[in-house]
Amino acid sequence: MPKILLVDDSPFSLRLASAALESLHGCSVICAEDGYTALELLSIERFDLMITDLNMPNMDGLGLIREVQRRWPELPSIVITAYGSEAVATQALQAGAFSYVPKSHLREELANTVRSVLKATDRQRNEEQLLCSVVEQSLTLTLPNYEARISPTIDYVQKLVAAMRLFPPARLMHLRVALEEALSNAIVHGNLEISSSLRERDDGCHTKLIRERRHQSPYDSRRVTIEIHLNRHSATFVIRDEGPGFNLTSIPDPTAVENLLRPSGRGIAMMHALLDGVQYNDAGNEVTLRMNVRERTDCPSGDGDTESGGQAPTATLATATR
Repeated sequence: MPKILLVDDSPFSLRLASAALESLHGCSVICAEDGYTALELLSIERFDLMITDLNMPNMDGLGLIREVQRRWPELPSIVITAYGSEAVATQALQAGAFSYVPKSHLREELANTVRSVLKATDRQRNEEQLLCSVVEQSLTLTLPNYEARISPTIDYVQKLVAAMRLFPPARLMHLRVALEEALSNAIVHGNLEISSSLRERDDGCHTKLIRERRHQSPYDSRRVTIEIHLNRHSATFVIRDEGPGFNLTSIPDPTAVENLLRPSGRGIAMMHALLDGVQYNDAGNEVTLRMNVRERTDCPSGDGDTESGGQAPTATLATATR
């Protein structure tokens, strides 16, 4: 049974909004008279949707939405707007609200808006449950020699990993940093064969040579291949370029004091520090990165589905005061 938190300081508006929600199938409506009471309820109960007025004492609706987005970003919200508060409603949407309903059209529009939002969040929850139930997946990507493509590629990879709930946010960020280093190395040093020593010369030669070699043979036809293997135990990435490779022993020790400020080898040192495994092939044109799963986070609950069968009961109304 979906549970809705309705927030408004006006008893009349609460009754009006509650009446507008009576046509919903099997919803439980809990009322709060201000933002602070709403936050107290949210801290002890699970809700599927919050509906809030914008103009309230103590904490207004905009402040409430911002705080809810900070603490419970998965909770959708709808704002109720009075005439003349359209600008604030726009700010509420920018702060994270899903939609808004004019107070003068509550009876006509509120129930349909709630249905639409609940269906959308239900679809998203079902998709998250499905992705979280994936036991293992593998895929292969290819990347051209453009560093601008690295970030969106990692965005996509992070979504895959995050959906399986393999790592907490901090380790996801570590994974991102390591992948950025590995992919940048594969493009610039591998496929384009540009020495990192050029970066030490602050004369623009490094950037200029990258632009030139993207369009020169044999560099222009080379690609970076990324093999991704995800399971409940680890995330493994095999990153391979089509360059001649390099000799690992030729890289100065990046942890040595005299080399700390040199660009050469620092990326490899970072990968070793952030990941559980970093291994190059003999040729030096392929690196395998591994991050082990220490403790998976729980999959999203299946509770709160909006679909219900049989006779549609009227909304259950309860009021909380502070």
